[in-house]
Amino acid sequence: MTFRQFAFNNVKRNTRTYLSYFLSCMFAVIVFFMYAVVIFHPKIEKYDFRDIVKSGIIVSEVFIYLFSFLFVLYSTTSFIKSRKKEYGLLTTLGISKSQLNRLLITENTIIGLASIITGIIIGALLTKLFLMIFSAILGTGEILPFYLSWKAIGITVALFFIMFELNSIAVVWSLRTKSIMEVFRGTKTPKEKPRFSWILSLLALTAIGYSYYLAYTSDMISILYRMFIILALIIPGTYFLFTQFIIGFTTVLRRRKKYLYKDLNLLMISDLTYKLKDHARLLFIVTILSAVAFTSSGVLFGLFQSVEEESERFAPQDVTLISGGEENHEAFEANVAEIESAFQQNYVPFEALTVYPTRLYSISTIDKWNDTPFIVYKYSDYKAMLQLNDREVPSKLKDNEGLILIQDIIRSYTMDFPEKLTFKSANERTELSVSTIDSDLNSTVYSSFQLIVSDHTFEQFIQHATADEKFFYYVMDIPNWVHHVDTIMDILPYTTTDEIYPDSQAEIYSSMKDSMSYLFFFGIFISVLFFLAAGSILYFRMYQDIDNDLSHYHSLYRIGLTNKEMKKIATRQLGFLFFLPFIIAVIHAGFAFKALQNMLVSSVMVPSIYIFLLYFVIHFFNFIFIRNIYTSKLKKVM
Repeated sequence: MTFRQFAFNNVKRNTRTYLSYFLSCMFAVIVFFMYAVVIFHPKIEKYDFRDIVKSGIIVSEVFIYLFSFLFVLYSTTSFIKSRKKEYGLLTTLGISKSQLNRLLITENTIIGLASIITGIIIGALLTKLFLMIFSAILGTGEILPFYLSWKAIGITVALFFIMFELNSIAVVWSLRTKSIMEVFRGTKTPKEKPRFSWILSLLALTAIGYSYYLAYTSDMISILYRMFIILALIIPGTYFLFTQFIIGFTTVLRRRKKYLYKDLNLLMISDLTYKLKDHARLLFIVTILSAVAFTSSGVLFGLFQSVEEESERFAPQDVTLISGGEENHEAFEANVAEIESAFQQNYVPFEALTVYPTRLYSISTIDKWNDTPFIVYKYSDYKAMLQLNDREVPSKLKDNEGLILIQDIIRSYTMDFPEKLTFKSANERTELSVSTIDSDLNSTVYSSFQLIVSDHTFEQFIQHATADEKFFYYVMDIPNWVHHVDTIMDILPYTTTDEIYPDSQAEIYSSMKDSMSYLFFFGIFISVLFFLAAGSILYFRMYQDIDNDLSHYHSLYRIGLTNKEMKKIATRQLGFLFFLPFIIAVIHAGFAFKALQNMLVSSVMVPSIYIFLLYFVIHFFNFIFIRNIYTSKLKKVM
């Protein structure tokens, strides 16, 4: 048997150990390769978004590569640690250090090449499906044809081969100072009694609880700075949750004799406490990776699904045009006629009306509300616009009352709104008692705030208004406007002038859809990669513990436990170790989704449930797989 055959047989005989690691590496190669295919696809050049897509993919590729590098380094180090006894035995049999290093590099090269080759083959087979998804998400209007890029293959092979070789060298470097006895002992070191601190445990719960509170009560403005505070609390809080609180919790269970002596709890809890202590850092890493995967997937999917509702939130009216100054009245009417004609020619149904607001400025002792511009509508016009869009009309206003419409995204800036404001034009000043509601009119370039007054008060304003304070506001209601987005986007930009400003839900929808499509396309596969890496790390760590646990179960078998009882203990312990980080990650992500919900009008509950169910199914099958391997090996102790 040659040296290469010996290395190949080592990999072959450890297939189950390397399986999850191999699959995770293969998935990283698949995603990296398919993204690279899009970069070099010749048809991508004709699209306007090519530069954005290419830049986004390059950033994603760098992120995937760096994460894969760290994952492979961690995994390879863990595998070497689990096989130190084997390497120690080879050393005592006469293998030299150079030969051992060569063996390690050869084994890792075999696994790396297998991952690269398999990943590229599967990636090539899935390329057509990937291009279909790419076309659907980015709305290209046509499906990109199948294309296999030799440049993508060459870059993928070169970069990942270098990655596996560098990791092999790093692992060999870590073993250079180990003595024969140190290597031969491997992972067998005496276990100390698990220790914990109640102070650190309470601090962990406090940090996590306060970060949950910040997420639960955040809004679109506060989340910008709260996000960093939440991360600064949730990460160390989760770490000490596993290294301190969970150990303390199981210790408390051990002291409850009534619970401890019931059924098989004594055997399960006692051993589980040591396992939790040994795996605390691992469970922390898995939890953080899973939480990142859940949160990013849910946020991206939720935003992608909510584009239409969010467009209606930012622009409550389907299409509006506004212009100011009597000198622009004739041009405004001409543009309105041109737009209506274009809509009719394209068979887009609509209803429309034109109102004539004015512009005033507020006077207040509060700097924020002093000299602030307001577009003012009379109540009857406001009522007509709401009825056009089938919206509820507020009660009629008195002559000394004013109703200020505020976009909900800037409402946090207006908490100190005064009860009375004085409004001035060039020739008139009037004090009004004001109240605020969420705006159901589009904001304009002239002002973010609209003021609704009684018809009588409005007539007083308009009588004293100068020519440049008189405005023209055109409103359209388009049934099923989403189906006419492209037509609206084609008509509005070419039928307006510098003095006339359009606004539409279609424009916001198109912009948001493009942005969310890019983010979703770039982020969803990286999120899945995070989760698979987390599951893979947990899988091979549990698998490595099997041989160490066999002696423990052999002792249990000798004192009289049945195979069924040992399987029960093993299943409970594995289930706890597998699903504890999953549950905590779900809770972390759940509060992240609540923070997202505070910023959106659409519900993120359904998208978040879909995400959790998808990841749970993957995690559950991973658990069943490792459990079956675990329990099948228990038969060896019988």
